[in-house]
Amino acid sequence: MALAAGEANSDPEFRKHMQKPLVRFTDMPLEMKTEVTEIVEMAISKAIPTRNWEGAAATIKQTLDKKFAPTWHCAIGEGFGYEITYQTRNMCYLFVQDVGILLYKT
Repeated sequence: MALAAGEANSDPEFRKHMQKPLVRFTDMPLEMKTEVTEIVEMAISKAIPTRNWEGAAATIKQTLDKKFAPTWHCAIGEGFGYEITYQTRNMCYLFVQDVGILLYKT
């Protein structure tokens, strides 16, 4: 079913699908990537109604620091680019709806 331009879909299944993280780039092992996307999904789902990206970034960073050892960095925004140096196999760039999330370990 195609949507006309500007038409919003209120179907709960469609909305649920759009809230799943879309991984654009990662070099993480599959198991780690799965855990990270679950952490991001949980934090962002709480932040979307209020658009509290700072709180979501802090939650994601603290959780990753505890689970995978420090020092993780988390950037969340709706329009940004990046050029970073990070530890190999510890970087993930993903989207949830129109919000970009960059995670990396230094």
